[in-house]
Amino acid sequence: MKNDKTEIIRYKNEIDESYASILADYAVKSAKPNSRVHEEKVRDKENRSDFQRDRDRIIHSAAFRRLMYKTQVFVNHEGDYFRTRLTHTLEVAQISRGICKSLALNEELAEAIALGHDIGHTPFGHAVEGYLDDEMKRREMTGFLHNEQSVRVVDLLEKRCSEYAGLNLTYEVREGILKHNSDRSGIYQSLNSNEICSTLEGQIVGLVDTVAYICHDLQDGIISGLVEKAYYKNNDFQKDIKRIETIVNTLLDSNEQLNFSRYSDTFFIDKLIHHFVMAITKSSAENIKNKNIKNRDDVEKAAKKGVSIIEFSKEDKEIFKDFKKLIYKSVYGINTIEIMDSKAKIVAKELFEAFSNNPKLLPPDEYFKYLHCNDSELEVYDGYKNNELRVICDYIASMTDRFALEEHERITNPRIRI
Repeated sequence: MKNDKTEIIRYKNEIDESYASILADYAVKSAKPNSRVHEEKVRDKENRSDFQRDRDRIIHSAAFRRLMYKTQVFVNHEGDYFRTRLTHTLEVAQISRGICKSLALNEELAEAIALGHDIGHTPFGHAVEGYLDDEMKRREMTGFLHNEQSVRVVDLLEKRCSEYAGLNLTYEVREGILKHNSDRSGIYQSLNSNEICSTLEGQIVGLVDTVAYICHDLQDGIISGLVEKAYYKNNDFQKDIKRIETIVNTLLDSNEQLNFSRYSDTFFIDKLIHHFVMAITKSSAENIKNKNIKNRDDVEKAAKKGVSIIEFSKEDKEIFKDFKKLIYKSVYGINTIEIMDSKAKIVAKELFEAFSNNPKLLPPDEYFKYLHCNDSELEVYDGYKNNELRVICDYIASMTDRFALEEHERITNPRIRI
C-alpha cells in the first residue's frame, strides 16, 4: 500500500456516515439542518461531528473551567474529597455515554449535553440559586434557574468569535441543557421549553443527573464524617439512615450490614449506581418496544404529548423517589450543610445589594456590560430579559466559591487591601 495519508485519514462526512450506521433509527444521527442560530461554514478537513464541536466549545469555555471551584453540596474549600460541579459533570457525562452505548444512541450528543448541563450553576450550590431566584422575582423579573442560566451562558455570555455572542451550539445540545431539569419558567420558546426533551439522549442526561448527585452526595456525606456525626446525635436521623440501608439492600438483593461511619468503605455506592443504570437501560428499552418507537419522529411526537421514553419502571421509580426523599432529608438536611447554605446566602445577598446600590463597585468589564446591557446583539436571544439587574445576577452566578468570598471581602471588609 502506498504511504498516502488520504487513504487513511477520514474526515467529517465519512465519519458521520460511519457513526450513523451503528446507531438506532430513533437515535439522533446528526444535527438538524439550520440547527445553529448563526450559519457556520465547516472548515476544510474537519474531523469532528457537530456534537463533538459543541463539546469542545463547552470544554474550552471559561464557564466550564470555573466548575472546578463551584460547590456541589459540600463547600469545596472544606475538604479535598468533596465533589465539585466539575467532577459531577464528568460523572454525568460518563454514565450517560454508557447508557447511550447500550441503547445504540448518540454518545456524542449525550456527552455534549452533560458537559454543559450545569455550566450556568451558581457558587455554593443550590442555596445561591434559590436566593437569586427569589431576588429576581421580588424585583418583578423572571426568576433564576440554573438550567436556564446554562443556556444563557452558551447562548449569550460566552463568546467564541467577534461576530456574535454565545458559542452557537446546535439546537439539540441547547435543548438538552435546558431540559435536564424539569424546573422552567417558560422562557426559551425557541426550544419549546414547556415540552419534555425531544431526544432520547437528552432524556438520559436528565435522569442520570439526578441519579448521580443523589448517590454521590450520600457517598460524600459518609466519607466526610457528617453522616456518622449526625447518626449518633439524632434518633430521627438514625431511623432515616436505617431506612436508606434497607432500600439499598433491597435493591442490591443483599443482607450486607452497611456501615456509614467515616472510615468505612463505600463500595456499595458503585453497586447502587450500577443497579440504577441497568434499571434505566432495561426499562427504557422496554418502553421503546412497547410504545412502538421506530424513529426520531416517534420520539418527538411522544415528547409533544408529554411522554418520556427514558424512565425507571414504575416499581423502581417509587423506590428511587423514596430514596431521594430520604437523602434530601438526611444528608442535605445536616446542620453543617444548613450552616454552609446560610452563609452562602448572606454572601450572595450582600454582593447583590452592594452592586445594585453602587454599580461602580463592579469590575470594569462587568460595569461596561451594565452600561451597555441593551445592545442589538441580543435581538436573537429569547431567554432572560437583559437589563442592569440581570448583569449583576450573571456576574454573581458566574463566580466560583473562592472568588465570591474574596469579592465579598474586597467590598465589605475595610481592612482588606484593594
